[in-house]
Amino acid sequence: MHVAVEVESEVSAAEWDEAIGRSDDTWLFHTAGWIELTARVWPLRNWFFVVRRGGRIVGGLAVQLAPGGRRPWVRPQAYSIWMGTGGPFAVRDLDAKARHRVLDALTEAVRQWAAQEGLAAVHCALPPLAPNNLQNARGINPLVPFGWQDTSTHTRIRSLSQGCDLFDGLDPDARRLCRRAVEAGYRVAREDWSEALDRYYELHQETYRRTGATPHPREYFEGIARTMGPRGHAVLWGCRNSSGQLVAFHNCGRYGQGAVYWTGCSQTADAKAGVNYLLMAHAIRAAAEEGFRYYDLGEAFPGTSDAKLRGLDRFKGKFGGQMYRFFRGRIDLPRRRPWPLGAGRKGR
Repeated sequence: MHVAVEVESEVSAAEWDEAIGRSDDTWLFHTAGWIELTARVWPLRNWFFVVRRGGRIVGGLAVQLAPGGRRPWVRPQAYSIWMGTGGPFAVRDLDAKARHRVLDALTEAVRQWAAQEGLAAVHCALPPLAPNNLQNARGINPLVPFGWQDTSTHTRIRSLSQGCDLFDGLDPDARRLCRRAVEAGYRVAREDWSEALDRYYELHQETYRRTGATPHPREYFEGIARTMGPRGHAVLWGCRNSSGQLVAFHNCGRYGQGAVYWTGCSQTADAKAGVNYLLMAHAIRAAAEEGFRYYDLGEAFPGTSDAKLRGLDRFKGKFGGQMYRFFRGRIDLPRRRPWPLGAGRKGR
């Protein structure tokens, strides 16, 4: 099989989504809608590397080029994908040799393109819920054979093959906090994204400022509400207090056989009342009841010295998930020419 990689700034959304639907390497953040949304919000430049056979895409890799900033000596970098997971894919009906040729050609094409663009690096994170990654029992990073540097981390994924009781799989502390929230009058229900958007963003800003992070642009959540919500890919759970006021949210991403804890936020006064635990428990149970097989609880940070990440890791670890490799890779590019002596330095 001769492999020729086409490099395009645009592809048909229908053609791209049809191809990723025929691959076991892909998940929600590979979709054309998500790639286009994130490019508009940040902004980024999209590039699509595709391999076609018989006129149909049989392999691809989408990368988003981030600007290098105002300092000319800071080289730009590319990501697959800026927000979420992406990476190279091949359709499932290729044999092993053809699959290897396609993935190898995609990586080499990206490497050559990045060198020509003068990029510092290309970063990639593979979706843990893609079938091929879920079934990777040996934990070998599938990017490594093609020359990517392994920068993998970990995530926690819970199997949903067990029963759907609200407290199934939770550790004693999580069960206690859920019961305390229920006894205090908190209730969880599915919310309409368009109706809850204003309140969601208000609590998102409060949550991020409380934790010392920079809030995302409102357009990010508007895009989720407009493009992902109606398709069932972003299911919003809201928690109301005894007065009926929305005080916390859990945004659950869904695609294929898996669901993920995507984003969440809460009012400061209610954050310690167990509302986030109650939301997670409800989201997991609902996904199981609706036939999803896995729930990705989110990236894990075992052994971290960062207090914020340590607290987040403890929270995610209370819902019965098992540790999986979160496959990541990076390609570093050398400068095209020597950097002039003293460039970027102030004169004496």
